[in-house]
Order: sequence, then C-alpha cells, then structure tokens
Amino acid sequence: MNCSETQAHLSAYLDRQVSDDAGSRIVAHLQSCEDCASVLASYRAISELAGAESDPEPPPQLWSRVEQQLDADRVVRPAMVTSERRFSVRFIVAAATLLLAVGIGLISLMHNTQDHNHLAGEHTELAVDFDRYLDVYAEDPVQATRDLFSEYPAEEVEIEEATRRVGYRPVIANSLPAGYSVDSIHLMKMPCCTCIKTICSDDQGQPFVVFEHDAEQAVWFGNRVKTQCECDGMPTTVIEFNGQIAATWPVGKRSVTIVGAKDIDEVTKLMPYLGREPTSG
Repeated sequence: MNCSETQAHLSAYLDRQVSDDAGSRIVAHLQSCEDCASVLASYRAISELAGAESDPEPPPQLWSRVEQQLDADRVVRPAMVTSERRFSVRFIVAAATLLLAVGIGLISLMHNTQDHNHLAGEHTELAVDFDRYLDVYAEDPVQATRDLFSEYPAEEVEIEEATRRVGYRPVIANSLPAGYSVDSIHLMKMPCCTCIKTICSDDQGQPFVVFEHDAEQAVWFGNRVKTQCECDGMPTTVIEFNGQIAATWPVGKRSVTIVGAKDIDEVTKLMPYLGREPTSG
C-alpha cells in the first residue's frame, strides 16, 4: 500500500471501518512511512480534541455591550428610526456576531494547537527513548531494561493480570517454541498506552524482549535504517543494530515489537507464536 492509498483510508481506519487485512497493510505502511504516520497523528489529535473539548465561552459582557450601544442609539434619536438606522442596527448586530465567531474560532485554534503540540511531543519523546534503548541494549540488555523501567512506571504481573488490566489477551499467551522461556511480564505506562513488556530467553540464556502496544507506533525506531520483509507471511519492519535484530509487526489493531533477536531466522521462528491473536483461556 502506497502513501496515497494509505492516506485515503486513514479516516476510515481511525473509525475502525476497514477490514482486518486492509488494517494490517495500513499499519505495515505506517511503520515505515513517517509522513503518513504524521498525518495519522494529526487525524487522531483532531478526533480526540473534537470529542473532548467543549465550545469556549464568549468573552464576558459582549452581548451586554452590544445591547447598551443599541439602547444609546434609541435614546439619542427615538423618533428617527429610518431605514438607514435599521440598516445600521442590523450592521452592528452582524458585526458583533462576526466578532464573536472569530473570537471563539481563535480560542479553539489556540486550544487545538497547544494540545496537538503536546501530543506530537509525546510521540517524539517515545521515539527518542526507544532509539536510546536500542543503543543501550546492544551493550547491556539488563541495563537497558533497568533504564526503561526507571523512565516509565512499571510493575511485574502474571499473564492473567496483564490481560485483565489492558483489556486484551497478549500474544505472549500463545507461549513460545521449544527452547525458549518467559522470564517475566511487566506492565509499563508509556505515552502511547499501557504496554506489555515480556522478557524472554533462549536455551543458551540469551535474552530478548517483546513489547505489545494497543497502538500503532510508526516512529518507533527514529531515523534508523528500516527494511521491509515478510516473516512467516507477516509484513514486518526490521532494524539491525550491533549484530542484533529489532522487528515490529501488526497483530490486529495492535503493534508487537521484539528487541534482541539473533537474526531474521529467529524472528521467523517466533512469528507463529507472536504474530497471531491468542486463543482465549
């Protein structure tokens, strides 16, 4: 899916009016296209603000001032209400209404601009933090985990508690292939959502981390070089860093990211478990 096709369907995508297949292709494109991701962020910000903001109140005493002016006109020339005077009164009322509308529009614009800048700042902060996380992880996975937990509130939980708290069953509930194990599951409060972070390891004790977000994160990896491929049939964005792999892919409307895989073959091996919706249980 190219940029024009993606942007043409963003509104329907936000309203959840696209098929699962189309949604997956849109998410895959967003993960590799910062321009379309920016358009989506703008759409989402406008949608959220439209639902949350009430109309600003007009400036105090505006109508009383208009009425006072009209009363003054009647006192000065009570017997000369000509067609010209009626036109002047209508003009004053129309001008006052126009000024009121402009004032409300400016107030709304200021609110929207401030909130949009705040939301954009949150997305930028998230991308920068994750970019730094990859650098630290390449040198010391344990230290990277510690750094990220100090940045965002986190707590260790069991899989059922994680399911109850986030409102969906995470992909890690599918278990892992033979030779891999789950070391711990954590809930983290991040700018985008409450994220499920699962620390795993292979039979050699080599760790890797799985993130699951109830959101699309198209700027996850900052300015790093990205490669688009298919792993076990799933559209996947792959980043190489210091001889290791980070990869992200859509699962329904959510985003799953793995950090610390040895190579593409390992990502492909894990995909049947981490690339599909888990069964209930």
